Order: sequence, then structure tokens, then C-alpha cells
Amino acid sequence: MRRILVLGENAIDVKLRLKSLVLTDDENHIPEETSISFGGTGVNFSYALKILSETPVYFTPISLDAFGRSIRQFLEQNNISFFDYSSNKPTPVVVSIISENTRITIASIKGTSYVDISFDIFLNANLHYDFVYVSGGLLTEENPQEETLKIVKHIKHMGYKMFFDPQVRIGKNIPNFVKTCEEIFSYSDFILANEKEITAFNKGLIEDFLESGGVLVEKRGKSGAKLITNSKELEVKGREFKTLNVVGAGDVFNAAFVKSIVNNNSLKESLEFANEFASHYVEKGFS
Repeated sequence: MRRILVLGENAIDVKLRLKSLVLTDDENHIPEETSISFGGTGVNFSYALKILSETPVYFTPISLDAFGRSIRQFLEQNNISFFDYSSNKPTPVVVSIISENTRITIASIKGTSYVDISFDIFLNANLHYDFVYVSGGLLTEENPQEETLKIVKHIKHMGYKMFFDPQVRIGKNIPNFVKTCEEIFSYSDFILANEKEITAFNKGLIEDFLESGGVLVEKRGKSGAKLITNSKELEVKGREFKTLNVVGAGDVFNAAFVKSIVNNNSLKESLEFANEFASHYVEKGFS
């Protein structure tokens, strides 16, 4: 069993499912379904990896507020290893409003706990791991951009294989977000992103990444997934079903792909496994 270091956000996820997203002023809109859960890319990925019988090692500050205490309890109850260092800043809160074909996300991520991530604390944490997974969702302010990049450079210098999800939809309009993602590209072995996110980056950057031996995994939701290297392309088809769990599906896909790769399965096998596992999650959850 391999240990995967996880650098990624923790948050409270609020999901509201409405028949229609046509909202009017001064009217009480009552959702058909409401759920509140512990999430954020880092926590979602870690939990899915644990479900898949792997060993995540979570490293990102957790707030001292009530939400943060609940997140710690959630990690402990699910036997997810985490380095427990705290932040006085609040826990991020992400509200997803979902209808049949649309999702709107409202994310309270400014000045929150994960922006206190620290390279110095990382160096002194004495963590043990075999592979590394990084979420670009951490890169929403200057400090986490600088500190996460320092951690990434150190990890690469130590020779570890790295998986990176740039999470462009979270921070594409934030100063230096895309630039920092581009810097992390050069230290990554695998990039996992959706179709829209890939278009945010210069084509030459993607070509350089592939020429250096990198693997690009393009997540396409219901349309399946595609994998690109410098010498070949692989594709798996999606399937049609009534969407149930769209929030976090990308993190679940990533966890399944990483699990397969670290267990020495082929790129084709890993792409197929990730696509199938994520499809099952969207339709039935972790049942």
C-alpha cells in the first residue's frame, strides 16, 4: 500500500438542488434536496483514496473554528492520516446550486485557513510518502502560491512522482493563479484537468509538458476521458445516466486514476478504471 501526500483544500460543501435556476427577487426558493458535507478538493480526494484502500497523507492547515473541528473529526473517523496544524482563519464554505443541466458555485475562499500553508512547517513535519497529489485550488492568494510552489520544487528535487490538478475554474481570474499553475506544470508528471481548464493554458506549455515525458489526462464528464502523451492518445467513452453526485466527481476520478497508476497498472487500464469508478460515484455514490 502506497502513501500519497495530498496538498489540497478543506471546506464545508453545501449542495442545493433546484428544479430550475431561474431565480426571482424577494422570493423564497425551496430546494428539492439539501446536503452539507465535509469537502474541498484535498479532503474529497483523500476520502476517495481511502475508500479505494490506499493511504492518503493530508497536509494543509485546518481552521480552529467549529467547521475545522468537524473536519478533523471526519478525517479521524475515516482513518485518514493528516498533519494537524491549525489556522485562526475561517474554514472555506462552498455553496453549489444544481439544476438538471447547470451548476453554479459560490465559494467563500478569501482569507481562509488553507492560505496559511507553510513550506517551513512542511520541511519540519517529517512526513512519509511515496507519491504526491497537488490541487491548484490552494493557489488563490499570494502566500499559498509562493509556499505551495516552494513545496512542489522541494518534492521534485527529492525525486517523487507528482500528480497535479490545476482547478482553473476556482481561480482563473485571481492574480498569478494561472502563472503559478504553469510553473507547477514543469515539476509535474501527470496533469489531470477538464476540457475547459486545459484551454486556459498556452498550447506551447502543454506541448513542452508532453515532450518532457508528462501525461495529460483530460476529464470530460459524461463524455468520458482522454489521455495524451508525446507518442499516443487513449480515449474512453462515458455513459448516459441521471446525474446525482456531480460535486466532487472530478476528485473521485483523480483518486481512482492515482490509485491505479501507483499500483503499476498501464495508462489504458488506469484511464478505464478512473472513468468507470467516477461514473459509478456520480450515479450511486460510494455504494
